[in-house]
Parts: sequence; C-alpha cells; structure tokens
Amino acid sequence: MRRLIRSLDRALWLANLLNWFRVNIPPRRGILIFSAVLLLAVSLIVHLVYFASGQNAWLGICGFSLLHVALIIGFLGVLLSEALGKGYRE
Repeated sequence: MRRLIRSLDRALWLANLLNWFRVNIPPRRGILIFSAVLLLAVSLIVHLVYFASGQNAWLGICGFSLLHVALIIGFLGVLLSEALGKGYRE
C-alpha cells in the first residue's frame, strides 16, 4: 500500500492534472453543472429513442450510463462550486 501511495505522490501526470483543475476550474465553476445538464438532455433523448425503437438493449445501457455520468459530474460541480465559494469577479 505504501508503494502505491509513494507512486501516486510522485506521479507527474497527477500533479499536472491537479494543477490544471486549480487553474481552470475556479473561473468556470458552472461549466461542470452546465455539462451535466447537457448530458442529462442527451440521456433523455437516448431514452426516448430506446423506448421508441422497441427496447434495444445497447440504447438502454448507453442511456443509463449517460444518466449516471451526468449525475456524478453534476454532484462534483455542485461540490466544487460550494467549496470554491464566490469568485474574484463577484
């Protein structure tokens, strides 16, 4: 377990990813929630096609996967916007 933690602690890709989030997310706090709403709309369309097409199993899986991804992104957006608070522009 310590080996895994050490490798994550030294991972350059993880440092770059966290730095990207630190720089790009605070000015655009609403982008995650907006993208979640768009994914929910796409999920609704996929579900409507799923029910209209005679219950194709792959469309059902895609619709439910999109729904769950959208919910996770939306919750993450709400948590980040709450933690970041008011921006420097407000």
